[in-house]
Amino acid sequence: MGFNERYSRALGTSGRQEAARHGTTDPLLASALAAAGSDGDLGALLQRVRTIDDARRDPASLAQLLRLWMAEVARRGRARRWAPENTAWNAQAAHALYRTVAELSLAHWLDGGCKACGGTGQHDALDCADCGGRGEQPIRHAGGFVHERVRDMVSELHNIAARHARRASARLHGRPPGWKAG
Repeated sequence: MGFNERYSRALGTSGRQEAARHGTTDPLLASALAAAGSDGDLGALLQRVRTIDDARRDPASLAQLLRLWMAEVARRGRARRWAPENTAWNAQAAHALYRTVAELSLAHWLDGGCKACGGTGQHDALDCADCGGRGEQPIRHAGGFVHERVRDMVSELHNIAARHARRASARLHGRPPGWKAG
């Protein structure tokens, strides 16, 4: 069982004290330790928000995640020079671009699975027509420039979450931070 499944199971335990005695909540501790060992990493918050099902998602956590992700997208957008910010009008347009990319990428990352096939890529024993067998909805945005940026940031979200899961899994198995399999 992978770290994500163990983390999800730990969140579903009802009695945390009893579960702690049986080691069921160890993934929660490992995730917290992995987050504490990284500077400004969104991984723990991404893990928590994505693991909790839609019915139980905390609006405050989502709002916090969106604020942090918007700041991160703006930082990455400036570093990659997506838009000039040399005038007030350009700065305002760049901010609107960063906000749009952040909102669309986070929404797609959180709920990008194909609705027609349930994310399996198969529908009636054939490749799903809606997603082309990928199990993921296409990113829907008219502008090609914005579409590419959203796709890049969805990939970044996947990478951030995977890095956090690797660090937390290493902590869970008692390996020190930075440990690499030889």
